Amino acid sequence: MVWVKRTLAVVIVLFAGLILNANAQNSNKAYAATGAGWQWPASTDGIAYIPVCWENPAGFAKEEAQVSGKIIATWQAVANINFYGWQQCTAASKGIRILIVDNRSNSGIGRFMDGDKNGMELNFTFKNFSPSCQADNRRMSCITSVAVHEFGHALGLMHEQDRADSTCKNEAHKTGGLLLTAYDPDSVMNYCNPRWNNDGILSKLDVEGIQKLYGARKTVTPGRITITDELNIPAGQRAENIIMQFGSNLVRRDFAVNTNTPVAKQFYTFNGPGKYCYKLWSNTLYADNKYYEGYGEGCWTLEAGKNYAVSVRFKKGTRGKAFDIVLQ
Repeated sequence: MVWVKRTLAVVIVLFAGLILNANAQNSNKAYAATGAGWQWPASTDGIAYIPVCWENPAGFAKEEAQVSGKIIATWQAVANINFYGWQQCTAASKGIRILIVDNRSNSGIGRFMDGDKNGMELNFTFKNFSPSCQADNRRMSCITSVAVHEFGHALGLMHEQDRADSTCKNEAHKTGGLLLTAYDPDSVMNYCNPRWNNDGILSKLDVEGIQKLYGARKTVTPGRITITDELNIPAGQRAENIIMQFGSNLVRRDFAVNTNTPVAKQFYTFNGPGKYCYKLWSNTLYADNKYYEGYGEGCWTLEAGKNYAVSVRFKKGTRGKAFDIVLQ
């Protein structure tokens, strides 16, 4: 089974809906208390954007992709939560920081783990802990089902068997509190579930519980923005690199054009109507063999489900840059 990250004393929430203050589970203590600040906050669009990064990603690209895909298909698919980033951590990284290590997987609780180095630990090899998961037909399902459980903790959820009305005796540390759902023997957070972590599948009450905390995910038709950057060869451009960030979670796209590949396209999808902002940086090589920098920013009011097409254009620079970048 998986453990809650040690050495934390934080406000947390059971899938039953219990708000409490808990020490490390391996200390066999859980102290009931009320408090605030455990929940990842919602942005202006009602979605909680939570950055995720890997402390030591080298050599595990397939496993990391499976984990991110599974989390997006479970927690993110049913509630107003967006996990983003999934790149290598830096010293300043915030959000959920995952260490890949061969021990019993564990996680911090809710927003209190924001930016904590090694705040979550996931096992990808199982050579030391739970070696039965090494089998080719089990390893990936072990990785993803455990990840679903640990990301439940990262969202602020504790073990279902810890509820005061639980009949489970498997590593249970009974507590009391405000319940959001009926007791759930099928929860991914329940150690007494005969299907280990419910095979990584959220139960009906798992979905109900997380939606009560973060809101139900609305089904919307996504819109799309296509951005085109074309090298201006007649003006003397020989090569160009552009970085663009878009939206409240600053999703990045890169453009690279040169005389052999003079046109580059990138796109973003967006959900729902509203105001969406962007930033762009450019570095362009001209025929005089000098590089010139550009910068641009702006916002659009977009309609749900619509497709937009824009092109990169340069104007006379301000802010110490050779060019102002505009999207038309």
